[in-house]
Order: sequence, then structure tokens, then C-alpha cells
Amino acid sequence: MKKSRIALSLALALGSSAASAVVMTSATFDMYDGTGALINVDTVVTGNIGGGAWDVASTQTFFGSIWTAHSGTTFGPGTYTFDTVEAGSITGVVVGAGQIGGHILFNWGATSDIDVVNVWDVTAGVYTSTDVVAGNPAGPNGTPGSGMIDGPFLTYEANFSFDTNPVPVPAAVWLFGSGLLGLVGVARRKKAA
Repeated sequence: MKKSRIALSLALALGSSAASAVVMTSATFDMYDGTGALINVDTVVTGNIGGGAWDVASTQTFFGSIWTAHSGTTFGPGTYTFDTVEAGSITGVVVGAGQIGGHILFNWGATSDIDVVNVWDVTAGVYTSTDVVAGNPAGPNGTPGSGMIDGPFLTYEANFSFDTNPVPVPAAVWLFGSGLLGLVGVARRKKAA
């Protein structure tokens, strides 16, 4: 009986600190052509981000086909290179302080695994895409998003920007505190015995 109480208290204390994904809200997917002209705005975007991963999806057609995305990863400050299946590498992607990077594979029509890289400025749950020009054959054009080096949208730039729902910190603090109180209670009871 005592062991089960200790296990429950530990689960309450440790479970509250586990990282979990947060849901994207107000998410958009924009596409710019090689000249920097905006050619698509998709606001029917859903997804999650956190724990080193992200996913996005839409029910809106893009040039006649629905797009999907998969295998999204996120990463912190540093310089990165991404190997692509079709066209070499996206090199020199820099993620600075206060930023998060993301790589995902985009499927559209009969084409799959189009590499998309975004770097976001992150402030209070708002992810704003910055310009990622590495690997863009057309060179920098000042638009947010990543220059695509494979798939049917060569030289176009893909931009995912979004807000996330607020993390329920008060509930996590309460859960952590109740777990610690449980541990203290078990320790006192054991000491008194």
C-alpha cells in the first residue's frame, strides 16, 4: 500500500513536467514565387508543435490539389544542413537566439516529400516565419519562408506562421505542488512509524 502511494506521488510530481505539444491557432501557409510575389494564402491550417516535432495539414486546395505534410522536426539555435532526396542539400540554415527552426516534408498532388524549412521568431507563443534563403536558386528575395530546392515549386518560398494556445501553467504548477505534498506526507508518515 505504501509503495503504491509513493508511486502515485512520484507520478503526480514528475508527470506535470513532461513536455507536450501545443495546438496551433490562427495558422497560415503562404507561398511566394521566385520574384517575391505572394501566390497563395491558406488559412485552413491545423497542426501541433512541441517536443522536437511539428505537424500541419489543410483541407484547402492549392493549385487544384490538397496538400499534406509529415515528419516535421524542430531544432534550436545553430547552423544546419538538410539533405534532400531530389536536389542535393539546403545548407547554411541559421537559427539564432530566440528562434526555432523546423523541417517538414510536404506532399502535393502526385509529388511527395518536398523539403520545407522554416525559421521562426518566437514570442509568447507566436511563431513568425523569417526569411530562409539558403539553398534557394533564385537568391534572396526578402520574403519570409524557405526557398524550395526540390519538387514542382523550385525557387518558391513556403511560409508557415502561427499562434499557439496558451500553456496551462497554473494547472501544471498545481499538479506539481500536489505531487510534492504527497511525497512530504508519505515521508512524514514513514518517519512517524
